[in-house]
Amino acid sequence: MSHNDNKALYSKASQYYVTTQAGTNPGYGKSKNREAKHNADWESQKVNINEIIDQFAPTFTAKENNQKLIFFGDDYNVITDMASGYLRIYDKNQKAYVKLDGTLGTDKETHFKIKKREEM
Repeated sequence: MSHNDNKALYSKASQYYVTTQAGTNPGYGKSKNREAKHNADWESQKVNINEIIDQFAPTFTAKENNQKLIFFGDDYNVITDMASGYLRIYDKNQKAYVKLDGTLGTDKETHFKIKKREEM
């Protein structure tokens, strides 16, 4: 199992995004509105981003796209939201979002709140 600290990469990117984009990027407001509506559900499924990336995208290329930082892996992409602190796991073969066990799930089942550093 890899011990890469992808949390640091995510935290640095999201801090920069929030600092520079919060007031000007419409995607930021949309993301925060989604967070306000769904955060209780997301909070019920907290994940360690390092463990998720180690499991689903151990070799990846990271790229920013609007408010997302995407870890492009071989079979899965781990898509993080820098504004609202959640992630989703995209199965490239099934072309759908999956639950933590890799099976297809509903929208509610496939959003995971990223644990803060002190929760990891």
